[in-house]
Amino acid sequence: MLKSFMPLLAALVHSLPIAAAADAPAAQQSAASNAHVSVFATGTGVPIGFDELLAAMDAADIIVIGESHTDAQGHQFQVEIIKAAVRRWPGITISLEEFDRAQQAALDAYSAGRDTADDLEALRAFVNLRVRQNWRDWYLPKLEAAREGKAVLIASNAPLRYSRLVRNVGCDKLPDLDAAERALFDCPVAPEDPAYRQRFANSLKFATANSESGLKPLQTEQIDLMFRAQRVWDATMAQSVAGARARNNAKVLHLVGNVHSDFNGGLLQELRVRDKSARLLVISLRPVRSDRFLPSDRGRADIVVYTH
Repeated sequence: MLKSFMPLLAALVHSLPIAAAADAPAAQQSAASNAHVSVFATGTGVPIGFDELLAAMDAADIIVIGESHTDAQGHQFQVEIIKAAVRRWPGITISLEEFDRAQQAALDAYSAGRDTADDLEALRAFVNLRVRQNWRDWYLPKLEAAREGKAVLIASNAPLRYSRLVRNVGCDKLPDLDAAERALFDCPVAPEDPAYRQRFANSLKFATANSESGLKPLQTEQIDLMFRAQRVWDATMAQSVAGARARNNAKVLHLVGNVHSDFNGGLLQELRVRDKSARLLVISLRPVRSDRFLPSDRGRADIVVYTH
């Protein structure tokens, strides 16, 4: 299984030196542009600084950052992490939930400077309307920082066509697919986790209850089918991350919605099976404002960031 990070993180917080001078501008920018950001090690509830966050990332092979997709401040904080990461770990791989494997060529073309932001935006990678409307402000700066720092960008997710296919028929009843199609997604190998399913169901119920478009409450059968698709995304992203680490022999930073990663989400469970030797650090960005650690966040991740 993935090595437990909590004891190591506790030791880092109390013993590691300040970040290298090259990372000082990023830390200063963090303090200036995110005056209300608070960062905590969840094992102890102790506040940590940007330098200590980077030191914790130093010791990890895979870093998962779970975001709230519509949290503008959280996206800006990720930009600062990426800018520091590409300086600190040249050749780092940045894996993106936002793009699916069929879009890897487009991401490569953007990285090489052959395609523009307009080309990427035209892919309409996100289904969420508010995210699409704010993509240039929220997501593009992260891609720009990664490209400028010469990070390797990975389109990690499964195309909607195939997650919907599994949703409808299940992985055990897939039609005949050719090798190219089958390479675009993975089926889960970790056992289904009832606690994860319940959190997923709760998130869907909250979303429908607070929808401005008047969505009807989902039935149990609908939630079950949607959870099938969720697990395909988890499995596909996990295999993309594990495969990238094996190919590139480099640290991987994976950016994903926090429903996949909070409280030992399905993405982490799949990673445990697919990359048993990896040291994993999980960071959760929460769009709340608090100067103290909230007890309800214990166990959510290794590090929690309050972004407001």
